[in-house]
Amino acid sequence: MDLHFKIEEWAKQRKSAIFHRQLAVISGPKEWAENQAQSLASMITLSDKETLWVGDKPDKEPPVSPKAYRQYLGTEYATVIFNCFSGISANALMAFSGTIQANGLMIILCPEFNRWPLFTDPLSNSRYSYGFTQVLEPSRFIKRLISMIEEDDDTVIITPTSFSGCNKEVSTAEINRKLNSTTPEQEHLISSILRFRTGHRKRPLVITADRGRGKSSALGLAARTLISKHASHIIITAPNKRNVEQVFAFANIEQNANNQHPLVFVAPDALIEDDYQADLLFIDEAAAIPSSILKALLNKYSRVVLSSTVHGYEGAGRGFELRFKPYLENEYKGWKNLMLKTPIRWYKDDCLEHFWFRVFIMEDSTSGACSDPLIECSNLTPEMSGNKSLAKHSVDYAFIEATKDLLASAPHILKQVFSLLINAHYQTSPDDLLRLLDAFEQRIFACTLGDEVIGVALICSEGGSALSEVSQGIINGSRRVNGHLVAQNLALHCADDAFVKIEQWRIVRIAVSNAYRRKHLASALLTYIEASAKELGITLLTSSFGATPTLLNFWTHNQYLPLKLGFKRDASSDEVSLIVGKPLTDLTATLLKTAQIQFSEELVYHAARYHQSMDTRLLTHLLTHCQPKELGSHTNQRVQQYLISNTPYMSFSQALATYVLHKLTCIECPSQIPQESYILVASLIQFKTTKALVNEFKLSGKKELSTNIKNAVAKM
Repeated sequence: MDLHFKIEEWAKQRKSAIFHRQLAVISGPKEWAENQAQSLASMITLSDKETLWVGDKPDKEPPVSPKAYRQYLGTEYATVIFNCFSGISANALMAFSGTIQANGLMIILCPEFNRWPLFTDPLSNSRYSYGFTQVLEPSRFIKRLISMIEEDDDTVIITPTSFSGCNKEVSTAEINRKLNSTTPEQEHLISSILRFRTGHRKRPLVITADRGRGKSSALGLAARTLISKHASHIIITAPNKRNVEQVFAFANIEQNANNQHPLVFVAPDALIEDDYQADLLFIDEAAAIPSSILKALLNKYSRVVLSSTVHGYEGAGRGFELRFKPYLENEYKGWKNLMLKTPIRWYKDDCLEHFWFRVFIMEDSTSGACSDPLIECSNLTPEMSGNKSLAKHSVDYAFIEATKDLLASAPHILKQVFSLLINAHYQTSPDDLLRLLDAFEQRIFACTLGDEVIGVALICSEGGSALSEVSQGIINGSRRVNGHLVAQNLALHCADDAFVKIEQWRIVRIAVSNAYRRKHLASALLTYIEASAKELGITLLTSSFGATPTLLNFWTHNQYLPLKLGFKRDASSDEVSLIVGKPLTDLTATLLKTAQIQFSEELVYHAARYHQSMDTRLLTHLLTHCQPKELGSHTNQRVQQYLISNTPYMSFSQALATYVLHKLTCIECPSQIPQESYILVASLIQFKTTKALVNEFKLSGKKELSTNIKNAVAKM
């Protein structure tokens, strides 16, 4: 049968009936593939407005960049054409697939399958670290994608000489279900929100779902009933006003900035700063809002509904699951969690969603993992003799470097590794899978038990000769290249290009399955990584993470030194970033010694400025890693004078602060930090207000505060 006739018959059938959303891949020369896609789109859509073309178009119109996917969230199209000749982005593929309406089609244009893995991707330069993009070898991600395309019965493949695939029928029961109408799950959710209006206070309601399940529409319908029948006043907040357009649409209310309106959008930070009154607060896309703001809003408002996407195209939803739900469990007993599983914008068992979930290993990313390993006194040390790729312990743990070839050839290992990364870190996204398989600068080290991967560390190579030619530009702030996050940061901060010239590894993420925590595996994995690094001539190990007391204890227990503390809280983790490092040679030990002196001086100087609102326990722990300060006799005399006088502590604050810093820098282990030191750090070093100190330490007032400070100094 003629190829064109086959395609025409398939398109004709698709246009005349209801089928699942599907993927069609057009593989061949660029010009032919683009013309074929244009022809196919005209066969199955009624107008050009129903089609979104991502990447270059045959008619030379200004292209939609794959990087612009955020601008199209919330929109809908019958057909999306993704031109991979213009570059591939995993995040964009996931995001744009969510814009396709029921019975719609996603069309991918790509080179011939035997050529595609070697095709030079126009977006690759922005994807990989500077100095590593010149490595030319077949893309493992593309080879894996091709394999999954060929194995998928629901994907249509069109080449210049062949056509395969068919339209996937929707079950009769699903066809009879009216899309974009409320599902039983939504009706239960709406009823729960209505009951929530008069139920117990301070029992948050959390809604989680994948995209397309109708969270926003359920919020809107509930708001409509609450306003019309109960005259409720509702505030809705989200990272961006565009996020809540569907809520207002289903509530049948136009967005209005007037706070007297029954449903009004207010930005999260404005809600914290100003005094808004509401019967209920809806927080949409809660996963993308810093947890400190979420906690403040829960404290400020009595009835709060939080909505979050589980599988975000940028990974944020998992962060909400991992970091915020445990907080709710501890602080808000009786909080309720409802999950929407049934899609409302497309049919159940949707082919397109299932395909991309399989590709990006999001089908079952719910097994526990943790990126906050507890402080460990590890006596579990990998044996480095014998087979380097498989070092066994007496308890049958094995430590390996999971090479890219191993990950590409062993799907079960790749799935376990990436699932651990998804579950352990709030920002693991589809793009990370692409880099994991193709980025030459990335390495994976893993801890296994039998066939199970129970711990994983993602490593990124930084610095070295590749940066020599741009080193001066980096340290004077005129040049910033892709990747090399810590190397560039330290070089600029310390004004020393040695930080970008030395070969180093940055530990990007480390995760251990929840079932195997507290068994010293994370520390043992670090030990194995260190031995591997030394064998390869790496002279420095670093990491950068959102600082918490637990994480700080873990890294410093493993002899990593604090080197640089950020000033601003990360928007996603709501924590200040901390860079730590461990020297592997005498030369880098000397280099880090200088950086540590600078770290110590800056930490004390900025404590009452940029770090005044920092968690006091974290700052106190950081201060124990500062360079020791000599304590003069005059300071001792002033401290003794304060203890026997009735003079307010502020009159002696400089001497007391010097005394406290001296005591803290003499502490060698976090467990040795006296409990009394926290109130002294908060008052004398951070200079928190009397009101803040009274609240933080649960005191009755100024008098008790003064008494506690004096007692604390005496005990130090």
